[in-house]
Amino acid sequence: MLVYVVDNIINVIYKKQVYTGKFKSINKGYIINKDEFMNEFLKFLKKEKIKGKFWGTAIEIIDNSYFRVSDKFFLENIFLELGFIKVNFKNIKDLFLDDKTFIEVNNTYMVINLDKGIYLDLDYYKDIPKILDYFKDLIKKDIVLFGVNKKIPEIKLKGRDVYYLQNREKYIIDSLL
Repeated sequence: MLVYVVDNIINVIYKKQVYTGKFKSINKGYIINKDEFMNEFLKFLKKEKIKGKFWGTAIEIIDNSYFRVSDKFFLENIFLELGFIKVNFKNIKDLFLDDKTFIEVNNTYMVINLDKGIYLDLDYYKDIPKILDYFKDLIKKDIVLFGVNKKIPEIKLKGRDVYYLQNREKYIIDSLL
């Protein structure tokens, strides 16, 4: 089983199937209430009829580049408490090409994937081209945008080639399948 969290959405890949759900306990890419998340996750698995012998097995979580050590520790403890025997993290950067800067633009936040991910809350940083211009010295010439934000095709940056993926909303999931 593999888990990827984006905005308030959880994506679970299990037996080559993708299951998606919105959780109240997830906000801006973070789990904000452990107990509520655990209840929602168990209900989600039951609703989607995801059953089997995965309890007592390992689970893999997409390690977004903005996760701190404490975020990963928190996630690991949640899933161990849910009954998984081991929690592995898969680095999201393994899904990117090295010669481009990949930028995840979601509805509530964006992540500029440099050496470390730069997480920017879109409640405070609304002008995405202006933000990208601020980081232009750190960003490679070619920029690839992905994420669930509907305005991605409108984002331009002077002096840079900006691309967006056709499957931008499901790029990470499609790459994992």
